[in-house]
Order: sequence, then structure tokens, then C-alpha cells
Amino acid sequence: MAKSHLFADTVLKGANIVTVDPAQPRARALAIRDGVFVGVGSDDDIEGLVGPGTVIRDTRGKTVIPGLIDAHIHVLSSGTRHVMAADCDQRSIGEIQDVLRERVATAERGDWIQGFKFDDTKTRESRFLNKDDLDAVTTELPIMVSHRAGHVYYLNTPALKAAGYNNESEDPPGGRLGRDATTGELDGVVYERAIEPLRDSLPQVTSETRRQGLKTICGMLGAAGLTSVHDAMVSDLEINTYQEGQDSGDLTLRVYMLAGRAHFPALRDAGLKSGFGNDRLRLGGIKMVSDGAIAARTAYLSEPYVDSHDHGIRAMTPEETDAAVMEMHKAGFQVCIHANGDLAIDMALTAYDKAQTAYPRHDPRHRIEHCTLVNPDLLGRMNRLGTIATPFCTYVYYHGEKMRFYGEDRLQWMFAQRSFIDSGVVSTGATDYPPGPFEPLMGIQSCVTRTDMNGKLWGPNQRITIDEALRIYTQNGAYASFEEDTKGSIQAGKLADLVVLGEDITSVDPFAIKDIPIEETIVGGRAMYEG
Repeated sequence: MAKSHLFADTVLKGANIVTVDPAQPRARALAIRDGVFVGVGSDDDIEGLVGPGTVIRDTRGKTVIPGLIDAHIHVLSSGTRHVMAADCDQRSIGEIQDVLRERVATAERGDWIQGFKFDDTKTRESRFLNKDDLDAVTTELPIMVSHRAGHVYYLNTPALKAAGYNNESEDPPGGRLGRDATTGELDGVVYERAIEPLRDSLPQVTSETRRQGLKTICGMLGAAGLTSVHDAMVSDLEINTYQEGQDSGDLTLRVYMLAGRAHFPALRDAGLKSGFGNDRLRLGGIKMVSDGAIAARTAYLSEPYVDSHDHGIRAMTPEETDAAVMEMHKAGFQVCIHANGDLAIDMALTAYDKAQTAYPRHDPRHRIEHCTLVNPDLLGRMNRLGTIATPFCTYVYYHGEKMRFYGEDRLQWMFAQRSFIDSGVVSTGATDYPPGPFEPLMGIQSCVTRTDMNGKLWGPNQRITIDEALRIYTQNGAYASFEEDTKGSIQAGKLADLVVLGEDITSVDPFAIKDIPIEETIVGGRAMYEG
């Protein structure tokens, strides 16, 4: 018997549905047909959509929310690193050395030993790795370990040699080489663009590794309640893997790809623009990096870090930024500039203003990735330009011990969700994983409480309500990819992406939000995760 197009494929009844639709904030039932919501309301409202083939599920009061969206996360590259690299999220440098030695034990001549997610402030020693630490693991094979925040890397002697660095090397443009404070010799720490000479020496990621990485990361993110992600720096080969995953079914998330700056000319010359693709996989903006990281204390600030004369690192000059933005804006692309510090944000907004003045476009929605430290002037300019902010959402909770480098006064203007809302600036839910944990419920709790895992309150003036936090993780994330009309809320006609929670997120203790069980994650009407 042919399926009737009058009836739903699936109906959920008896639910506590938080729709994020201002016209109908709550509902008890929903109906799905062909991957789209076709009815939302009371149990009686959707009764007419129930037919002979409809699957009816009584949720017994379970809370249902729209599928959650992380608007800045490193998806496929993180998946491949989980396959290829040692997880250096350990509690001591000795433990990190041990996991690297495990890699050395199975390596072959010519192999690289790689590690990621190292975080100095999470170790008992509370310091960076150095060349001596890594040489103690091996001097036969090159080692490169990445800081959890990115932007800072740790090399042993063979890796420094592979990069062409020695004690007489000068700092390259946009980067810095770490040196021993006493001897002036290289200490193995490499900052920002100083890592670029090493890129060609690193082993190439195979297509099979990328495929494994895609499966791995989709499973991890789906289990956390994410249904859509904005992959914040994809290469041409990763675009191919995504396309293959879409065809094979391995891609269970919806992905909005931000292409790396180096790929812009080819995309432009192919006649592509932001938005090319479908509701599963779409080409987004062009990503550039203008300064350092918050967690690694290299963001470019107008005032120095606490007890320091260091203002961070500017990775691009104003002239370089202006020229690149002008070209990308003119070609019709959304521009997405990583800018943490207030000086870097100022530079990005200046470039956006110049481009829009020279080549006016309707609603370009250029973005400031992270947009960490703001002030009233920057907020006013963002509002005028329609610039979107994608601030870190899990940082206050997870990285509280690093906030001392910024000071409590400055924290009043960092991760500024309250100020974004009050200033009319669209901001999103974002984590930047691996720099921040990717769990969206942790991000929501962090935004609502502004309290770290040790109970320390940071910047209480930036707290937002649970309803506001849900909106930034749903509808605002969809807006940042020009998809607010097709997803981000539970409404008839939108894509059937939803999450079933074990508790009511709107009524639990705000400090328990991160621990709410994810019972089911559904994308396009199909379960991608069942707890």
C-alpha cells in the first residue's frame, strides 16, 4: 500500500516540547513526515495526521528540544586526530610522556609522533611542555604536540630540525619561537604561524583515516545532542570526505563548512558562494585567523595580561586583513575571522566596514569567530554591520583556572552573551572543540551560571536565562548559516531535528544542566543516537 502524503511517518505524544518558537513556546505533540515537522501542538491537534502507517510514540512526559547547533567547532580534523594522535589531556607531564612513549613503541622509522589536547593549566606542573620533556621520550623520531587551544605547539629536537629552526632563527611574521629565558636557546615552544614551515613535513592524512575520523566524531557529537555543526576550518580533502560521507550515510550530522583561507581562490574561480549545497552539507564562509587563543594566552589585547607586559600575538596585519576581506566580500562569500582580543576584533570590523562601503551587499552576515573581549564601541559597530559573534560557551565552566590571567574586571566583557543580546548582536552557541569541551549542555550551563567547575563566579553580569541560552544554541546557530527558516526551532515546515532529554532543562537546578542525560538525538526524523 502506497504511503499517504496526508499522514505522518512518526508522531510523538505526551511530551514536554520546548519549541524555541515565540508564537508557540510549548507543545505536547509533534508529527514528522519525510524528515520535516508537519504538525506541532496538543495531542488532539496532530490527531488528523495519524494514519494506518504512522508510528506513534508516547514519550511519557519527556522533554524535547530542537536539535542543538555548535556554530564553531573543528569537526573532521578532530575526528582524524582522535584516530591518529595521542590524547594528551593528562594530569601530569609524566603521564603525557607515557602516552607518547606508547606511540613510539609501535612507530616505524620516519614516522611522526603526534599529540593533541595538551593543557598546561590542567597539569600538576602547570607549565608548558618543552624540548627537553619531549626529547626524553625520543630523539629518534620527531614529536609535535598541540595545545588544546591550538595556536601553540611543542616540538622535540628532530621536529625543530624538520621545521628548519635553530638557535639563530628569527621569529617569523605572525609567529614566535619560544626561548629559554637564561640561555636564549630554542625551548621547543612554537607559537601561531611559526608552525607553518612544518606543515609539509607532517604525514599526510589518508582518505581512510578521514573516513574513520568522520564516523568517530559524528558518534561523539550525536551522543551529546548536536544535530548541526559549523566546521570551522576545512580543507579541500576534507570537503571530499564530507561529500563521500553524505553519499555513504556516514555523515549523520548537518554540516556548514567554513573553508580555510587558502582554498578561497579555487572556490571563487569555480563560481561558488556561501550557501552552496543542501540541508545536509553546505559550503559556508571563508575562515581566517587574526590573533591567538584565549586558553593559550596569546589573544591580541589592548591591555596586557595580568602581571605581564604581553599583549598577545597579532597573526595578520591590518593591510593583509583589509585586502583579504575586500576580495572575499566582493566575491559573495561570508567572511569568518577568528578574533579573540579587542584589538583583533577592531581590526576585523574595520575590514568589514571598508568592504561593505566599497561593495554594498544585503545582509552578508560576516562573523567574528570567538569574539571574546568586547566593549561598548565594538558592540555598537557589530550591531550596525550585522556582524555575528560565535563566542566560546564552555570556557567559563571548564577553563576557569585560566581566567586569572585576564582579571575579574576584564571578565565583565568576555564571552559576553548578555551584552550581545542587549546590544542587538546575534550570538551563537559554540565551543571550538578541541579547545573547549563540545558538550552543548555544558555550554548552556556555563552561559546561564557563569560559574566554573570549582564554584568560582566569573563575570556575573554576562549571565543569561535558560530560554536565551537555548535560543543561541538553536535558532541563532541556524541564523549564522542563513538557515533560520529551515531549522533551529520545532515548527511545521522545518527540518525534524530534535533531542529527547532525561530531565526538563527549563526547571532543573541550573548547576545540573550539564548532567542531564541525552536520551535520543534525531536528525531529519531519524535517530542518530539512542542512549
